[in-house]
Amino acid sequence: MIFTLKRYILEEHGEHVFERYAASAPEETRDAIRDPLPSRWYPEVVMRDAVEACHRAVCNGSDTLFSHAMEKGATLGTHWFFRMLVQVTSPRYLVRLMPTALRQMRRGSVKLDVELRDTDATLRVTDHPFADHPLYRLATPAILGGLVRICTPSGRVILVDYGPTTQVVLVQWADPLAAHGTNIS
Repeated sequence: MIFTLKRYILEEHGEHVFERYAASAPEETRDAIRDPLPSRWYPEVVMRDAVEACHRAVCNGSDTLFSHAMEKGATLGTHWFFRMLVQVTSPRYLVRLMPTALRQMRRGSVKLDVELRDTDATLRVTDHPFADHPLYRLATPAILGGLVRICTPSGRVILVDYGPTTQVVLVQWADPLAAHGTNIS
């Protein structure tokens, strides 16, 4: 996420905005934010500092611009080969893979449970230390929405509930045929 956020900022806003973003991060996480490694796992506090710096220095405090940045970062961070595979599968299949993907991308106690239905799914994120942070409440549906819209442009992701360590997200896709793996667009 931090590596992809750097790529998004440099591609969409340029070096001067990236420097403003890195400089606005707390000093103890600034090096990780300025020069992230794609192969390194970063503690959740570094992720929090990165999203706060992005909201403040890149998006000028705009929640709308921040949500766009998170969604765009999610699609930029999806390898082109995986993106191609996801485009020919169903949103239902993609959502079913999300708990496994989360275990690969995140360490620690964060868990994801999925309840699948024909044209939607409920995702429960639990044991997340920043689940009720205002920017995480924006980032979660934006990131998931970016991924879902790779395989179905009509996909919607809505944060329906949250607590100190929990988020509940509804993922919807309009095309019932897409739910059964016939989305070949």
